[in-house]
Amino acid sequence: MPYSGQNYEFLFSAQWGELKEAAVEAVRNKNVFRYRAKTIKCGDVLEIEIFPIWNTQNEVRAAKANTTREAQANVNERNAKKSLIRKINTNFSAADLHITLTYSRGELPNEETARRDMRNFIRRVRNYHKKHNLPVLKYVYVIEFYSGDGRRTRVHHHVIMSGGADRQDVKSLWPYGRARVDELEPDDGTLEGLARYITKQPGKIIQTKRWAASRNLRPYDKVTFSDTKISKKQAERLAADMSEAAPAIFGKLFKDYTFDDCTVKGSEYVSGAYIYAKMYKTVMWKGNVA
Repeated sequence: MPYSGQNYEFLFSAQWGELKEAAVEAVRNKNVFRYRAKTIKCGDVLEIEIFPIWNTQNEVRAAKANTTREAQANVNERNAKKSLIRKINTNFSAADLHITLTYSRGELPNEETARRDMRNFIRRVRNYHKKHNLPVLKYVYVIEFYSGDGRRTRVHHHVIMSGGADRQDVKSLWPYGRARVDELEPDDGTLEGLARYITKQPGKIIQTKRWAASRNLRPYDKVTFSDTKISKKQAERLAADMSEAAPAIFGKLFKDYTFDDCTVKGSEYVSGAYIYAKMYKTVMWKGNVA
């Protein structure tokens, strides 16, 4: 009976670097039955996550023995941020808006007040959409209390929301200070850079409810699983020479997409490897030139 390593991604944290022989040996380990590929389509972005399928319960026992409460909490937080990034890529495009909301000097709202101000702003924008017969509002917002280095910063809000509204009108709906409203600018078809920027603050952004999203967001466009898409031999090639093998392997598997990046990680505790690859719709890379 095979056992999936999908729930133990956090145990694969070792960067092999130039240790190619060790990487290949770990990938071809006799306890690895095959590899399972999970593909996630989010707008113009395609992600591929590849996990080992073990043929012995000993690997599962080792994985569970090395699963700490802290490690599980960290992976839950990481997966929640990953889910948020995928929602943003799936639901928003260059037709939508990125808004940064700040407070006037002297205004130092606490967290409860900041959340209330944000909810009121969303309500005003939603009413504006209804009044002007615009599509139902979609949004994601993050309340930022800390800078990327962990220091306390002036409270401000990042909002990604559906477009259509006049930008000056949107600014007028924030009465507490300055509002900057910009059109979204996807980078090679993805909004991941912006999504990671607005979730960069340290700490448990998910658990502390520093973000919220409208209920009408799709989590992603499509998710599929396959136990035959990536063979052990292909996984060995990726471990042995990722720079050459990854573009060739993934380019052949997903011909409508252009390869962007690939990571292969090993584990100190279990056999096999975790492989992650990212691709973009090829048309986006061509700049949509007619």
